[in-house]
Amino acid sequence: MTERMDGDSPLSVRGWETATTRHDPRRWWALASTSLGLFMAMLDVNVVNVALPTIGNDLGASFAGLQWTVNAYALALAVLFATAGRLGDIFGRKRIFMVGLGLFSAGSLLCAFSGDIHIAGVPPIGMLIGARAIQGFGGSIMLPLSLAIISNTFHGAQRGTAIGIYGGVTGLATALGPLVGGVLVAHVSWQSIFYLNVPIGVAAILLTGWAVRESRDEQAPRSVDVFGLVTLTVFLFCLVLALMQANTPGAGWTSPRFLGLFAVAAVALVAFALGELRVKHPMVDPRLFLIPSYAGAAIVGFAVSAGLYSLFFFLTLYLQNFLGFSPLEAGLRFLPLSGMVLFAAPLSGSMTHRLGAKPILFVSMAILALGAALMTRISPALAPASWLVLLPAFLLGGLGNGLVNPPIADVAVGTVPPERAGMASGANGVARQVGTAFGIAFLGALLTSHYNAQIASRMSTLPVPPAVQQSVVAGIRQAGVFAGSSGFRSLPRQLAGTVTDAVLPEVQRIVQQSFVDGLVVILWVAAGILALGALGALLVRRSDMIHRDSTEEQS
Repeated sequence: MTERMDGDSPLSVRGWETATTRHDPRRWWALASTSLGLFMAMLDVNVVNVALPTIGNDLGASFAGLQWTVNAYALALAVLFATAGRLGDIFGRKRIFMVGLGLFSAGSLLCAFSGDIHIAGVPPIGMLIGARAIQGFGGSIMLPLSLAIISNTFHGAQRGTAIGIYGGVTGLATALGPLVGGVLVAHVSWQSIFYLNVPIGVAAILLTGWAVRESRDEQAPRSVDVFGLVTLTVFLFCLVLALMQANTPGAGWTSPRFLGLFAVAAVALVAFALGELRVKHPMVDPRLFLIPSYAGAAIVGFAVSAGLYSLFFFLTLYLQNFLGFSPLEAGLRFLPLSGMVLFAAPLSGSMTHRLGAKPILFVSMAILALGAALMTRISPALAPASWLVLLPAFLLGGLGNGLVNPPIADVAVGTVPPERAGMASGANGVARQVGTAFGIAFLGALLTSHYNAQIASRMSTLPVPPAVQQSVVAGIRQAGVFAGSSGFRSLPRQLAGTVTDAVLPEVQRIVQQSFVDGLVVILWVAAGILALGALGALLVRRSDMIHRDSTEEQS
């Protein structure tokens, strides 16, 4: 047996374990520390969604600024997700995990202070976006390494129990996120959702330092794929920035900025794929996607993120800005969508073992597509009960979301040899984070484009001279979708002096109708993305599964 000492902690080399690690008396505390990191990262996603309208009003953020508040986190998470495992293998999983906890906690503190920090003319929303990126880098380290620590700490039947608890924490954080966010924003402040992470992060760092035994892979290559990291970052950033050009006045789908950024993104993607084929130890081996089942799972993961998770951003604007619910009231209404995960995820795990991943993936994606299609029944009516048309869709969305995630993970790591499971899981995680960023940017661009077109068409009926009509249309477009989603309860500065009290009710009706019409369009597009994900599930096949657990093999 090979054993290495780091301080007073014995280490395990891949494929070997010591008696100390097998019977580690602190192993359940180690699970608690990693679960705290996971809980903090997953809770933050849904908490922030509920707070976005309040953040937008407080910081004077544009629609694009709010999009970047979400996408900065998702992009940073995607960039380092596939690299964090390698860093842990080289420098020690415990050490790098604690770095991730520290980054996430520091980013959270900066998020809370963003409205009060003024540096070189950077607006408060710009500071928040930068701090969210720091959070994302921390999360991209915590999420993959937490599972690696659990796998190294637990063995045999206890490993399955530990991973099951870990998965339950994910569902719990998803379910509690909207509620916790609503309570904090409504009764404390939006800054409090970020302050909350700091004591949790500090506790997790201290607990990790005490309970987790250091481990690394002595056989892992001692290098990081810098080329892959740089080209992937350029691709993701330029793609999202290009899609968001439709939100910028004077730009659009055919503008030089959009075309130029899109071209750079395409070149970076090609360079990434070709370069990874030549690198000795790539961050992501493109050949993974030649495995039909792996490609199918990646398509499903991308589609779930782009077609479902990105909708939280837009549905929050509908519930809070359009219908006028408070953050707490909106959070309570999201509970059917997030809470169903707690019921469906354990059911999915057992069904996947009995039936295989393919039918579960296909059915869950079909349910999600149906749920998104049912959301299109929203109307411009401002009655509080209007949200009830979303209830059946939310229940279906929660059911489908709970069912789809376990088989995605099962296929992602089950189609490759055990020594490549880390890379395979990381690449699948990248696909999912790219899906979130893509969905928010792409659907946001479509919403803005349709909203602006509807405004121009409907304003032609306004009983004012043509010159005034043009001025009002220009002002509405400059105010943006975020202001329009509130129905101009308070008149934007861009319309001051051009909209009189006599025509204000008609202007409000027009922006409300245009926002809902645009929202319906992107809900149909989201349903289409989810339906394509269902087709991607058909690529999954049992013959590709080369790494099954003992239960599957016996069946």
